[in-house]
Amino acid sequence: MKPYQLIKPNTLFFAVAISVFLINPGVVKAAEDELTFLSITKFAAGIASSALMHEASHAVVAGLTGIPLNWEGGNYNQPLAFTAYTDNNAKGWAIQSAGLITQAVGTEIILRADKIDKNDSFVRGMMTWNILNPIMYSLDYWFFHLTNKPTGATTFRGDLQGIEYYSDKTTANGFALSITAIAIYQGYRFLQTQSWAPGWSKGESHMLHLAPLPSGGLMLTYKFDF
Repeated sequence: MKPYQLIKPNTLFFAVAISVFLINPGVVKAAEDELTFLSITKFAAGIASSALMHEASHAVVAGLTGIPLNWEGGNYNQPLAFTAYTDNNAKGWAIQSAGLITQAVGTEIILRADKIDKNDSFVRGMMTWNILNPIMYSLDYWFFHLTNKPTGATTFRGDLQGIEYYSDKTTANGFALSITAIAIYQGYRFLQTQSWAPGWSKGESHMLHLAPLPSGGLMLTYKFDF
């Protein structure tokens, strides 16, 4: 059996999220642009909801593939983590990728749904997690290795490290590049809906575009008219 141990780069993400809040509290403000206890609470609840959806997607895919997950609190220096065992590479890959794919799909639904208030504090919290978390995952996998790392000959921690374990490094890098490009593109589109965003971000003289490549993967381009 191939074991994997999954932990999340929560510490790294929350450090970035707090920094964003300190630099620009407008990210957390309510639709009426007032920073209140309620808006802060709703923003935090939005982050927590997206984080739980990420974890729930792992559990759902594990259930569908018949792989048991052993959940633990306060393990691997994280508030919530799980350990699972599988000798099936396809099932392992599916479980590892489920959380980040769910975030990308959830973000796209929010962006495309006209009835969802993009300036609601709860929605802003969800989008902050969904946009920053994939980027932090990739940066951690490529550079920091705080959580995405092998821990032995047959064990590892982290979603992207798990994708590498159940496939190969090229696949993991391609997946990391894809989710990062998608997150940046979705973040740019979300920024254009925000009341606190600077005017230049909403202009038509520039455009961020995401396009698939014939060889696989995605290409992120930026057009600026001058």
